[in-house]
This record gives sequence, structure tokens and C-alpha cells, in this order.
Amino acid sequence: MSKFNNELVNEKSLYLLKHSTNPVNWLAWNKNSLKKAKKENKIIILSIGYSTCHWCHVMERESFKNKKIAEFMNDNFISIKVDREERPDIDNIYMEAIQKMGIQGGWPLNIFLMPDQKPFYGGTYFSPNNWMRILDNIKNISISERNKIQESSEAFTNEIIHSNKSYETNKIFNVDTLVNEIRIKFDYEDGGMLKEPKFPMPSLWNSLLLQSQLYDDNEIYKHVIRTTDAILSGGIYDHIGGGISRYSVDKKWIVPHFEKMIYDNGLFLELLSNIYKISKNDRYKKIINLIINWLSDEMSDVDGGFYSAVDAESEGKEGKFYSWDKKELLNIFKNENSCLSNEIDLKNNFGDKIIITLSDKTDILSEKIRIKLNKERNKRIKPITDKKVICSWNSIVLIGIINAYQATKDITYLEKVNKNITFIKDKLLNKNKLYRILGKKNYGYIDDYAFTIKAFILYYESTLDREYLNLARELVEYTISKFYNDKECFFSFSSSEHEKLISNNIQIFDNVIPSANSVMYHNLLLLGKIYDDVLYKSIFNDMGKKVKKYLNNFEFMHNWIYVDNMNHNKINEITINGTLNKEKLIKILSSYSPNKVLNIKKDTNNKNLKNKQSFILCRNKVCDEPIFDIKNLIKAIKIK
Repeated sequence: MSKFNNELVNEKSLYLLKHSTNPVNWLAWNKNSLKKAKKENKIIILSIGYSTCHWCHVMERESFKNKKIAEFMNDNFISIKVDREERPDIDNIYMEAIQKMGIQGGWPLNIFLMPDQKPFYGGTYFSPNNWMRILDNIKNISISERNKIQESSEAFTNEIIHSNKSYETNKIFNVDTLVNEIRIKFDYEDGGMLKEPKFPMPSLWNSLLLQSQLYDDNEIYKHVIRTTDAILSGGIYDHIGGGISRYSVDKKWIVPHFEKMIYDNGLFLELLSNIYKISKNDRYKKIINLIINWLSDEMSDVDGGFYSAVDAESEGKEGKFYSWDKKELLNIFKNENSCLSNEIDLKNNFGDKIIITLSDKTDILSEKIRIKLNKERNKRIKPITDKKVICSWNSIVLIGIINAYQATKDITYLEKVNKNITFIKDKLLNKNKLYRILGKKNYGYIDDYAFTIKAFILYYESTLDREYLNLARELVEYTISKFYNDKECFFSFSSSEHEKLISNNIQIFDNVIPSANSVMYHNLLLLGKIYDDVLYKSIFNDMGKKVKKYLNNFEFMHNWIYVDNMNHNKINEITINGTLNKEKLIKILSSYSPNKVLNIKKDTNNKNLKNKQSFILCRNKVCDEPIFDIKNLIKAIKIK
């Protein structure tokens, strides 16, 4: 046991607790720590990471456990540790600062602040020698050039506050132009984009999938399928346990960075479900099931919440849990080597080890081989699971499983959905406020609200349970009152009730996770239709006008384009007259028709429709004649 203990020992975050025995006198981000920096007039070292971050582990072992380095930090600086998953507001600000300094962002994020929290220098991972050199330089210039670094920090802070202005353009791009530009970036051989490392971008491909179906673009559809299939054959997908890893270090999706985040898997479930709705290819249905089983078996607490992530390391080595010796594999399957080689590529692809990838002869690992390998692998020491339960990530997973239920009609998925949505309502919702993390009383940020609202709307669509539609509306009302910046026509990341930091960022651009603003844009479109709400429609229109200033790249505006594609191709507003049972409802939902909203009418003034199951289909307030047959309704709303 370490003889060192610092103030992080009282924290709940797995990441912060990991650093609680460092000889560095780490402080948590709070009023007392910030007051201490001002009182002592010391430079702040702000170090941000998360529990499953590999290079965070490396720097902790190399530098923060080093007594000499720790002593220097303790004598000359105020050192503050932040878990980015607990405090994304802090992380967003200082990640933006790093990028304004011309440095590529990532984690660990190590940044130097003046005592007033304004940044002037930073980076990501530093080797021990580099870190010590930088500490010494910062110490010296903080004495000799104090005014200069203060001026520099003021300039960077001003850039952060006005960061979105630098991305504005007067050039109006149309979607066709942006689609043609992104085609150039496609890796037509291995899927994804022409760059390394390769990140799964399910939300981007989901947007491209809709584009392909609306405009009959077979080239884009084929690329989405090519990309998805490459992931499902490569090592980035865990063929034994289920789930996808954070990213692939190579262009062929073979060697992953092994950490698994639940948001990646929730977004991937949504994509797979939509592909299955279109293709009816059984491979995607099977993978959906394996991912959901992994989420249920490995990533769930007893109440229905989902844990945040699984570490890349076990026993201090990245990928040790997931890699194999060839001899080991052949020994496990002594009498079945031919079967094994038919399914698995047995070439070394991770140094002298093998990461399980599929051979050209198969598209999914057989149940027999998967179970056998899983049994053997579970004898090993498992990577640590971060059991932090994050509101927005739970909602992303919930959205994924609801989509899986709609696509496959598997009632067991609805049972899992019911458990998780009840968990969110009972454990993370306090009147009209959401908690960011289970067990902590800090309230949520705009991403927590945006994805939870989306999940509640989708749940209503899947069950016609109006309680959750009403809850979605209550949450929207709250976000408008506490997060909406009517001057900018976007939602700020933090509410008016959150801690005041040096900036309250407005996130516009979509990344792996769509921006909360683009998700709110989607929510307002749907709720504006369902409730015919003038305010929602007005904010939606204002956001749409404002975002055109930034609409210059499909990749980083993909969810905005997804929503606009839905809207411009007319939303199918379906009024249901009478009682609709689950079987009939799921028939409607299992077709690929994302541009729809459902509403219920228990009775009608039309005498001819009394006591008859019927559907009224409207688009832009123009309504068709009543439809009495579900097949005809599906035909009318189905894309392609």
C-alpha cells in the first residue's frame, strides 16, 4: 500500500481515486482549490483524463508517481485533477484552449493556468524528461515574464469565448456539394475515411444512410455497408465478448485501442438497427444481439443503469486480455483446427500475438467457437470496468436498444429498455432536472438533457406511453429556460445555474457523438410537430438559420444534415385513431422510416371513423384520406 495520500482520496471517481496515492498533492476542482491558487499566487497545473485512458495510465506511472517530479510540482504549482466524464464543461473549455494553441487535443490533457483559471500553455502526454523540462521552464517564466504569460492567457481566453466566430463562413454550401466532398475522403478499399487511426463514426454513417435512401445513392449505401462489414470482421469488434472498441490504430480495423465506451456501442446499435431495417441481413441482427448481451451481462448494474467504460489495460499491458498466442488457440481447438482456420485469420497482427479477426470465409464467429474462446478468456484477469453511470451515455445506449427493438421486434429488448428508462426516471431525474452521474448531486449538462429527451421521444414512439412524451416536453421547457442563448440561437453547454467558468461553450460541431445542439434541433422538430408548439418551431427555425453559417463540412455537421434531410423531405405525421396493439405498432416501426412522428387520438368527430382503427397521414399540414390497412400505411411512409 502506498504511503502517500492526497485530497483525491475523498472522491468517488475511479480516475481521481487512481491518483489519490500519488506523491503529487493533487486537489479536486472546487472553490477551495481555486482560492488556494489565488491566495498563493501560483500557476495551476490542470490535468484532465478519464479512467480508461491508456496514456493517462502511462503518464501517471512515469511522472505522477515519480517522487522527484512530484516534489517539484508540490513546491511550485497548485496541481488539480479533473475527471472529464464528471466535468465535461471544464474539459471542453481547456480542450478548446489547447487547439487554439495549435496543439492536437487528446487525453491526458495537461494545461497550465494563471491563478484566475485562464490558460497559457499545455499539451497532452509528456514523457518524464519532457514534463520535468516544461515544469522548470514554466516555473522560471512565471517569475521572469509574469506579465507576458498573463497577457497570453487573456488572449487565449478571449479566443475561447469567441471560438465559434472563427468557424463562420459567408459561403452557403448545399448538401449535394458537401456529399460530393465527403465522397473524396472515403476509403473505398477498407471502409471509413482515408485517415489513421480510424474511429467508428456511427452517427455520420447513419446520416449518410438516410442520404442514400432519400436520394437513391447506391454508392453511399455501399460504402456504409462496406465500412460496417469491415468493422464487424476486424479486431475492433470483440468477436468473443461483443462490443466495439474506441478506435482502430490501423486502416483495416484490425488492431484496436482496446478500451470500450458504452456510447460508441449505443450509437453503433442505432446504425446496425437501421441497416437491418433496410437490408434484413441476418448478420446484423446477430451482432445486435451480441452487443446487447455484452451491455446487459458486463456493463449493467442491478437497477438497470449502464456503466461507462472498460479499460484497455489489464495487468498493466494494453490488450493483454484480448490477445492470443497462435499455439494457445491451436491447443484449445486440438481436434478442430480446420474449423478454426476457416473462421479466424491465424496470422500474428499484434506483435507476436493475435487479435481475433474473421477469415474471408465467414461473416460471424460460430457460436461453438465463440463460447469456447470466451470460457478460456474469462480465466484471465479482466480489465477494470469504470462503474460510473453517466446520464447522457445511458440515454445513448437506451436509444440504441430501442432502435434494436424496433428493427428486430425482439420483445426481450423492450424489457431491457423498460428497465433502463425506469432507472433514468427514478434515479437520474429530479423533477425537471437531470443528474449528470448516479450518486453525485451535480446536475446535468446540455448533452444529458438532449439525449435523454431524444430517448424519451423514441420510447413514446415505440410504446405510445404518453408519460415519457410529457417528461420529454418538461425537460425541453427546462433546457429552453436554463440553457438556451437567444442571442446566439443555440444551447450553451452549461445552464445558468451551473458554476461560472471562464467561458460557457456552445458546441455546434458533430463528432463521434453528435453535438447536443444538433440533437436538440432534432428534438424540437419532432416535439414541435407533435404538440404544434409555436415556441419549439420558432427556436428550431432560428437554429436552422444560424447553423447555415457553419454548414461547410458533412463530416462535422452530419447530424444537422440528417435532421434537415428529414425535414426537407417532409415529416410523416401519423395520427392514430383508436387503440393500437404492440404487434401492429412494431410492424410500423420495423420499416425504415425515420422521418415520422406518431400521435394518438382516442376518438374523432368523423362518424365514419368511430370504432375503426384508422391512420391519418399528414405532411406540412396537408392530410391524406384515412388509411385503414397497416400495410398501406407502411408503404406510404417507408423510404424506398
